[in-house]
Amino acid sequence: MTRIFLLLIVALMFAPAAFAQDYSHFEFYVGYAHERANNGADSFDNNGRATFNGRPVDLRSRRVDYNGFETEFNQNITHNIGIVASFSGTYHTTNFVDNNSGRTFRARVQRYDLLAGPRFNLRTGRLTPFAHALFGVSYMRARFNDALANCPSSDTAFAMAFGGGLDVRANDRIDVRAIQVDYVPTFFNGRRQDNIRASAGIKIK
Repeated sequence: MTRIFLLLIVALMFAPAAFAQDYSHFEFYVGYAHERANNGADSFDNNGRATFNGRPVDLRSRRVDYNGFETEFNQNITHNIGIVASFSGTYHTTNFVDNNSGRTFRARVQRYDLLAGPRFNLRTGRLTPFAHALFGVSYMRARFNDALANCPSSDTAFAMAFGGGLDVRANDRIDVRAIQVDYVPTFFNGRRQDNIRASAGIKIK
């Protein structure tokens, strides 16, 4: 009986260490990102107060395709729960249409999101599906070919990201992120913009 009790104590002592080997405490991810997001027209035309050659400009708001990158730093605090900090940058060259005159204004638009929050990982051996809820800020900047008066070149707003994805183990140090999809609402000018971002890449652990 004493021997069984001692064996049980030893098993309990070594079980946490064996369990901890199933995951890394720190992970870094970098990948390609594609985003279907608002073009920021309401920010860049200053809510219709921008002008061109003395005439008011009302840029048409619509969603466009952005391409860029996404990086993450994740600290796993338990086997299933981690804290994620995410930074992404996506870019698009687009023609803004003036609703008043029909004239187009070409611009290079840049979007940057800095978000953080909890992530839940379901570790099942080689596959790790995950889900998260992130909160932070979104920054947009535009460079127009034609100078508009009363037109701010950048804007910042509250942003969130709700989504998840799937990591596939390649070896003990590297996972392949097969897919990550996020719904990314932003709140420029007190309005909600509904954006979708997809990403894929490599995770180092």
